[in-house]
Amino acid sequence: MWAGLMLALVPAAPAAAQDGAAAGSVDADVARIEAATSDLVREKRAAAGAVDRLAREAAPKLRRCGRRGRGWRHLRAISHPSQRSLYLTAARRLMADMRTLVLTQQPLATAYGPAFGRFVGRLEAAGVSDPLLREAVAAQARRLASYRDLRAVRANCRVFNRVLRRAREFPTRTAREVVRADYRSGPVARRIERHVERRLDRIDRRHRIGDRDLFTLERAAELIEAHGGSAGLATAFRYGLSLR
Repeated sequence: MWAGLMLALVPAAPAAAQDGAAAGSVDADVARIEAATSDLVREKRAAAGAVDRLAREAAPKLRRCGRRGRGWRHLRAISHPSQRSLYLTAARRLMADMRTLVLTQQPLATAYGPAFGRFVGRLEAAGVSDPLLREAVAAQARRLASYRDLRAVRANCRVFNRVLRRAREFPTRTAREVVRADYRSGPVARRIERHVERRLDRIDRRHRIGDRDLFTLERAAELIEAHGGSAGLATAFRYGLSLR
C-alpha cells in the first residue's frame, strides 16, 4: 500500500517544480513591466507642460472655421430644412472630431512620443517570456507605430471646408423626390461626420489594431495584479499609450 502511494507521488514533484519555475518566470516578467511602466509614468508627468504648449499652438488651425467660414456658408445655403439640418449636425460632429484630434490626440502623441518609444523599447528588451504579457507588449508596440500615422493626419480649416463641399441639396419638388432626397443625403452626411473617424480606422487596420488588443491589455493587467503587482501600475501599463 505504502509503496503504491509513494510511486503515485513521485511524478508530482517535477510537475510542482515546473509550476513554481513558471510562476517565478511570470513574477520576473511582472517586475520588468512594472519598472518600465514606472519610468513611463514619471516621463509623462515631466512632459505634461509640452502637451499644453502643443495644444495651444494647434488651436489656431480650427479657430477661423469653428462656427463660420466657407464651409458653413455652403451648408446654410441649402434651402431644404431637413437636409440643411442633417448636414449641419454632421459638420458639428466633424468639427468636434477634428478638435479632439488636433487639441488632444496629436499633442499627446507628439509630447509623449519619446517616452512611449523608450517604454516600448524597454519592454521589448526585457525579453518577457509569458505568452500573454508578450502579446500585450506587442499590442503596445503596434499602438506606438500607429501614432506616427496619427500625427500626420491633417485637420485644419482647409480640410474642413473641403469636406463640407461634399454636401449637396437634392431636389424635393415632389413627394417621391422628398423620399429620394432623404435616402441620398443620409450617406453624404455620414461621410462628412466620419471623415476623421475613417482615417483613424484606416490607421488601426494598417497596424492590425483591434478589439483583441484591448482585451489582451485588460487580461495582462489582471495577470500583473494576480502575481502581486501593483494595481496602479497594472492600470498604468494597460492605458500607458492612451491618448485621452
